[in-house]
Amino acid sequence: MVLNHTFSRLTQISIYDKNIGMKTKRTQQHQKFTSYTALICLISVLTGFYCGCQGETFNLKVEGASFEIVEKSGELTENEIWDGRVYMTDTVTVPEGITLTIRAGTIVGFEPMDTPSLLVVKGELYAEGSPDRMIVFGSLGKQQTQAQEPAVETASSAFGTDASLNKQQGGSRATAANTIKAEPPKAGDWGGIQIETTSPNSRLTYARIQHANVGIRIRTDAVQIERCLFGENRTGIICENTNPTISSSEFNRNGVGSKFQGSAAPGVEYSEFTANQYGIICEDDSRPRIQYNILRANYENAIVCYSTASPEIVSNNITNNVGWAVYDGGRLRDNFIQGNKQVGGNITELGVGTQSEQFYGVEEAFEPRNSPVAEAGVPRENF
Repeated sequence: MVLNHTFSRLTQISIYDKNIGMKTKRTQQHQKFTSYTALICLISVLTGFYCGCQGETFNLKVEGASFEIVEKSGELTENEIWDGRVYMTDTVTVPEGITLTIRAGTIVGFEPMDTPSLLVVKGELYAEGSPDRMIVFGSLGKQQTQAQEPAVETASSAFGTDASLNKQQGGSRATAANTIKAEPPKAGDWGGIQIETTSPNSRLTYARIQHANVGIRIRTDAVQIERCLFGENRTGIICENTNPTISSSEFNRNGVGSKFQGSAAPGVEYSEFTANQYGIICEDDSRPRIQYNILRANYENAIVCYSTASPEIVSNNITNNVGWAVYDGGRLRDNFIQGNKQVGGNITELGVGTQSEQFYGVEEAFEPRNSPVAEAGVPRENF
């Protein structure tokens, strides 16, 4: 019973929201025995809830996959392969010289804690899913058990007690069964994946990262992120003084889609940033190359620059953001900019100055487009 509840909660992590490309579900631990049941339920909900941008359903029944829940915490001592359902009860560290491989279809669930747990990678991480069997990292939600309460008397009356009725309804002195109330997962429930400077190589493809403080914090160039989904995180990706490759990925409903700090100069291409608070934030002296992306319907600015940050912003479709298309920095070339800053959904920006109705304080703007960039956004084949 308890094990089934936990399985369902783990499954809930994987629900996909059709309106913006994502959904979520939840899970959590409750006492040793109760924890396993809740975990199984969450895994079921997590897996069953997920469906892709194309209406694909997350596959629970995969031939050869393991459905046993495995608990993980602490530092790995040897190379490991994770498959099936993994329940992280605390921070897990992949030390130098060790490789963690996560197979397609695996669900990794985290419990909300006062000190959020992390997956810290000092060695190598290969989390490579497939279009119909994405890997999912997410919160199990917070579970609360209500205290037992006396049941309402059911079988006494002025005419006496009907023994059979009393037995059927549990008797006048019976107590109601414990009920489990779960709080839904939310951004910041777990710390995220942290790839350190010592990692010689890491790769994530077809992975869904949600409910984290920072989905992936990157501190090395040797990281490739391709065809991943980031949803309901405080920040999807942070790059610190690094130049990784981020391509063909989606960032939906995060506080910040991606943030680049220090001297970071990653390539961000063929991706989509929609319905975040901010699409992309460039800080310090960062110089990312942002090209062939869609930045649409974010609640503040699509691209923000602070300090001396100077991104190259080339061949993007930047449309219908509540704030500025680009604010306070950056070099623009061949971008389609329309309907930002509430100027009107059909007004296309063709200005070539340093500021206009839809962008502000940029370094330069060349070759504005009057039609969308056809190649921009995530390639849809098999995704």
